[in-house]
Amino acid sequence: MSAPAVAVSDNGNKYAAAWKDIRTGEPNVYWTISDKPQSADGQLVHDETKGKQDHPSLCIDASGTVWVAWEDARSGHDEVWIRSSREGDAGRRLSEPGAAAATFPTITTGQDLVAVVYESQHNDRKSVQFHLIASDR
Repeated sequence: MSAPAVAVSDNGNKYAAAWKDIRTGEPNVYWTISDKPQSADGQLVHDETKGKQDHPSLCIDASGTVWVAWEDARSGHDEVWIRSSREGDAGRRLSEPGAAAATFPTITTGQDLVAVVYESQHNDRKSVQFHLIASDR
């Protein structure tokens, strides 16, 4: 296990942790969500295990929804994906497909918004990308 991330809700009633794990031989991102601070085996964050998944980041919004962002190379190059703990949310690509390598996401929440920032590199040009998401989606 490596690259751990942790989040605690503002009211202290929800805890989440995420990490990279190679238990299946491939690097994948796992998470655990609980109302008690405890360790657990966790569940896969993503549905596709092809390619490397790494560098998770977590936050918990005001409604108690856990959000995770991570690097995902299922397409053959690094992209940033996000997912919430809401039922039916299997995750989605946040970075532009095929546009540039997207790495090292960080996610946070405030009010009714979730913000994600990550590094992007196309050829020799590096940049920081910022995305704002309404947390009620």
